Amino acid sequence: MQEADHILIPLLDGRHGVAQVVRLQDDRVFLYLSNRRHHQNDKVVAFADNDVNAFMFVDIADLPDNHWPVIGYDAIPNLRRAPEHLSWDLLGEKDPIHDPSIIEAFANAVHGLYPWDGFPDPEFFTNMLSDPNTLPPFARMTSDFPSPE
Repeated sequence: MQEADHILIPLLDGRHGVAQVVRLQDDRVFLYLSNRRHHQNDKVVAFADNDVNAFMFVDIADLPDNHWPVIGYDAIPNLRRAPEHLSWDLLGEKDPIHDPSIIEAFANAVHGLYPWDGFPDPEFFTNMLSDPNTLPPFARMTSDFPSPE
């Protein structure tokens, strides 16, 4: 995994969401998470501003090799909504470093495969969005899922 790489995040339905590595230092990665789904023959295409719904720091120390496969690379977009700081020395309290499992849960929630309000704090995923006022179009709440019998 290198800067500018597009990577696949596994989804619960067997498909993948797409993210891009913006910064990489040791086992920490700064990602742009997109609302795109990867289909088998898709080509890597640069992210547009409206493709990216979250920016996050991830600790990949315990991520198994090739669990988030690299599918290619493209220029890192200069997003108008991107955080002003992208360097580790400016990482602040409001910028937590997430575990990959949190990123996978978030990606699944973005694609409507996991409840958006499925964590104990129902605003957990909303607070991870680059624009907390706009939920992803496929986000579904717990009440939208069949109740377990």
